[in-house]
Parts: sequence; structure tokens; C-alpha cells
Amino acid sequence: MRLLVGRDSTLSGLSKALYKDFAQDRHRTPTGKRDCGLWLLYSFFSKYDTWEQFGASPRSKTNHISGISSRCYRFTKRSCDIVGSSILLIGLLPLCLMIAVLIKLDTPGPVLFRHHRIGRNGKHFVLWKFRSMRKDVPRYGISPRNVEDMRLTRVGRLIRRLSIDELPQLINVLRGEMSFVGPRPEMPFIVDRYCPFERERLAAKPGITGLWQVSPARALPIHDNLQYDLHYINNQNLLLDCAIILRTIAAVVRGIGAV
Repeated sequence: MRLLVGRDSTLSGLSKALYKDFAQDRHRTPTGKRDCGLWLLYSFFSKYDTWEQFGASPRSKTNHISGISSRCYRFTKRSCDIVGSSILLIGLLPLCLMIAVLIKLDTPGPVLFRHHRIGRNGKHFVLWKFRSMRKDVPRYGISPRNVEDMRLTRVGRLIRRLSIDELPQLINVLRGEMSFVGPRPEMPFIVDRYCPFERERLAAKPGITGLWQVSPARALPIHDNLQYDLHYINNQNLLLDCAIILRTIAAVVRGIGAV
């Protein structure tokens, strides 16, 4: 459970004034070229300071919410998801078995953690993760903020630090419920309180990683930083996907954002 569930009512931290501004501006013709994500790689292994381009408001980047990208893009992305997840599941099987044994030896409880999430177009699915907390922890509680959280097990601290607790989500990718790159899937009771503006993030298949996940806003709630997901949905392309994946690898290597 890596998402924070605390939120304001109705607009989830976005003021009514901001929502009104967005509603007025969203249908203006966008300017500039499609974002191919090259700026993500300029300072690949160091902190990149132009995340300020997203600011605190999504209106400058989401004045036009496009439909799903071309069939060619969707077909290519789905093909990469199937091939990539299949190869990784087979190649990482020994590691997954070792993690499963360590979890069992560490604390009582199941090896895998099941979480109900909402995917593309509001479709419900079960997200899988390696269990990193004690079995008596509330399933939909607030996510740990640091490794000192007493709810984390000893093995849980390690696998979250290395971000390998997410490996079972490769099954979700293979099943077509998720993709390697996309908005992070939210929990049903949060989506139930979405306003029309927030529901825009359900236009794309959720991902294991995404623009928000590699941003400085990673430690803050998803629902208070929708500009990242809406920017991605508005600019979906293979180059942007590849840039996000490379940035994710760099973040995992450096241990950025992992708890």
C-alpha cells in the first residue's frame, strides 16, 4: 500500500476555483509539440529542476484532453507489455521464489497482497504485490512514509526499498489490466468520490510506473497531483513511455522515492 488515502471532499485538494478555471480553458487549442519525454533524460542520474513546468496547477498542461492514441500505438504498446512481462516473469522467477520464502520465514501471513483497484474506463481489477507489512494491518490504511514504520516487516523494508514488492504486478500487465507505463491505479472508494475532472485519469490503462511516479511529487497523494497523469494521457507515445521507463530504472538504482 503505497498510496495515501487522506483527501479533501469533492475536489480532492483541488480548489473549486481551480476546477472552474480548468473547465473554462480545457477546450482551447493546445500549443507546442507532443511531449516525447526527452527532457526526462537530460539529467538522467541527477535531480532535474524543471519539474516546475507542471507547477501546482494542471491547467497549463491539460487544456485539451485528447482521446486514446492511435491503434498503432496501442497495438505496439500492448505487444511490448506482453513480451516484456512474459520475459521478466520467466527471468525473475528464481528471485520471486526467494522473496516468497523470505516473506514466509519472516512473519506469518500470505506471500502476496491483494488490493482492489480501478483501471481504464473504471474497470475493477485485483492488483498484486508482495506483502511488505504485517497481516493484521488495515488493508486500505495510509501508506508508510518511511522505513521506520512499525507496520513494515523486516523483509518488507528491504523489498520496498528496492521496489521489488511491485514484481507481481507483471501478472496484471500480462493479463492486460495494467501496462508498464500509465497512471497509477487508485482504490475504489477514492474513485467513487472523483469529480468529472478527476475521472479524466481513467482514460488510460494504469501502469506500474508513470510520470507522477518519477516526479518530485512522488511522496504526495496522486489525487492532489493529477497534472502529471493528465499530461501523460494528453501526450501518450512510445518515446515518452521509454523515457519514463529509463527514468524509473535510474530512480530504482538510486533508491529515490522508495519506502
